[in-house]
Amino acid sequence: MLKQSLLSINDTLDNLINITKQDIEDIKLAKHEALFQRNSLKEKYLQEFIQQKSQIDSILVKRSESGLDISQLINPEEDQLLGEFKQKLQTFYTIHKKFAKMALLVTNFYNNLMHKINGNEVDIGYQMNKTNNYPNFSLKA
Repeated sequence: MLKQSLLSINDTLDNLINITKQDIEDIKLAKHEALFQRNSLKEKYLQEFIQQKSQIDSILVKRSESGLDISQLINPEEDQLLGEFKQKLQTFYTIHKKFAKMALLVTNFYNNLMHKINGNEVDIGYQMNKTNNYPNFSLKA
């Protein structure tokens, strides 16, 4: 069961890595619609990842509660898959960090451009109301 869960989570990470690489290329080419179209797919894979990670954690906790020695908890094949998982997770982290920086730069560029054109901040639909000396944020309708 652990082996199958590790294979599944590694496949999910491969999908997330590939989508993020596509996102980076689309940012470079200013293909924003393609980025937005993949959002639901990314969310699906993220939910899968969360469920699979929870399942792996549960299996490992059950095994550790059985009183077995640490060397008996994971067989060599599972250990190899755990190593792949760790490596893929690190790869995803690195690639996603690059994507996040690029997205932030593009956002800042457009906000600064709009600020120069309009001479004020871009209204993104939030306003700050102050009642009872406490700030409240509300969405404009």
